[in-house]
Amino acid sequence: MSIRRWDVPVARRADGQPWNLRFVEVTGSRPGPTTAFVSGIFGDKPLGVMALWGLLQRLESSTDLAGTVVLCPAANPPALEVGTRVSPDHLYLNRVFPGSPQGFLTNQVAAALISELTERTDCVVDLHSGTPTMALWYSYDYGDPEFTASFGYTPVVCNFGQPGQLCKAVADAGGTAALVEFGGGALGDPTVGVEGCLNVLRHRGQLAGRSTGPRTVPLIEGDVHLYMPSQVGVLTSRYATGHVGHPIEPGPVAQLDCPATGERLEDFTIEREGGLLMLANASPTMIGPGDFGSAVAFPAGEIPVPNT
Repeated sequence: MSIRRWDVPVARRADGQPWNLRFVEVTGSRPGPTTAFVSGIFGDKPLGVMALWGLLQRLESSTDLAGTVVLCPAANPPALEVGTRVSPDHLYLNRVFPGSPQGFLTNQVAAALISELTERTDCVVDLHSGTPTMALWYSYDYGDPEFTASFGYTPVVCNFGQPGQLCKAVADAGGTAALVEFGGGALGDPTVGVEGCLNVLRHRGQLAGRSTGPRTVPLIEGDVHLYMPSQVGVLTSRYATGHVGHPIEPGPVAQLDCPATGERLEDFTIEREGGLLMLANASPTMIGPGDFGSAVAFPAGEIPVPNT
């Protein structure tokens, strides 16, 4: 096995030094494909970052790796430095791919990242996570549900890709991609992220053994109910962040109250049976228009996790 590290400079900071994207390449002793894992696209999601460093530790101790694994654990250094979802130039990195070498800083980061990845592989897993106060539990599919399900653990959501996402750009170019959202809030352990990435490598034939986790995961074909408030208020969730990924009962899911008057502003209620909680915030918390309040999905069925 060999391990190589390198930096890709992007733009220039005020002190004259560039922003650097750090890449790590692990090459096994046997021939095989190349798979890339990215995290840190948003600066307020450090759990995914730690999962990729945990993945590297597991790969370093592996004796049967085939092919190559490319890691970029901190894909958005400007946003990670300030710990925010939006980058310092007020753009969202995962809405500007494939980017531009001459655009805003965020566009330049996107262009450098996707260029470095696609030079080496057409298979990318973009590992996101929840934040310290918001938990998430699902994976977005981009045309290959079996590949997305190979992560295991998280439900597979089809038909929800957005223009400008890294995975959408990879898939549009003919590649294979999945965006995983896991953990956050009370679920601060990166282990699921590590194990899921190892499962992907087992599916790709790069690691031996059976996949860990459940044998099937829910398949969601666009039936997702997302609550984003239209006003500023205090969000109170019926379900704690540790409940994401679990079924919920029909009825209230979250509510929004005015901090100045105490009046109820909005209710997020699900009337149907069979709902699965996908997003929850620690509460009570202040929230405003455009923020993610809660999300509930209704699975169409189950999809097998390969190699279980």
